[in-house]
Amino acid sequence: MKNNFLSEIWMFFLFLLLTGFLIWGIFYVENLQSKISILGIVAIIVAAFTSVLTVSINNKKAKEREYDLHILKEKQKVFEHFYNSYFEILSSTKKGNQGLSSKAEVEIMEFKKGLMNWGSDRLIKKYLEFDTKLIGSEGNQDKFNMFKDGDDFIKALRKELGFNDSKDLNVMSIILTAEARKELKEKGVIK
Repeated sequence: MKNNFLSEIWMFFLFLLLTGFLIWGIFYVENLQSKISILGIVAIIVAAFTSVLTVSINNKKAKEREYDLHILKEKQKVFEHFYNSYFEILSSTKKGNQGLSSKAEVEIMEFKKGLMNWGSDRLIKKYLEFDTKLIGSEGNQDKFNMFKDGDDFIKALRKELGFNDSKDLNVMSIILTAEARKELKEKGVIK
């Protein structure tokens, strides 16, 4: 913040100085050769300032892109823990097992730790809604509802990563067999 304020003061001072040189060179200097020299000096200063400013802006933008990429990679690592635990839960539910496996518990805890650091407010709220529905059902949740709730939360994860999924897209249908997709379409669970 302080550095930005000093840059603005410096730019304002430089603008006044160059404007002063131009006014002085145009209106108060009588010799044509001196006027041309003053205008040339001002043009060189403006060109140098513009090139320095351009390089500075490009460096700042590159740092911002690098920072955004770093955050995106960290989010991807965190979200990987959710995917691992969720697919473990789906697999155990498909096999008829109740409760979380130790692997799923470890993965979900890693996800929660990462979510506290890298998740947006919106994503944390979405996770809490998803977790409440999942835990609140105490293993008695219908597979289709678990599937739908998981899809909603995965869409929120994807949105956090910069993807904009349509409401018609059901991301979780990727893991289904063709028969299961057909059955869910007939029941109106997916489109």
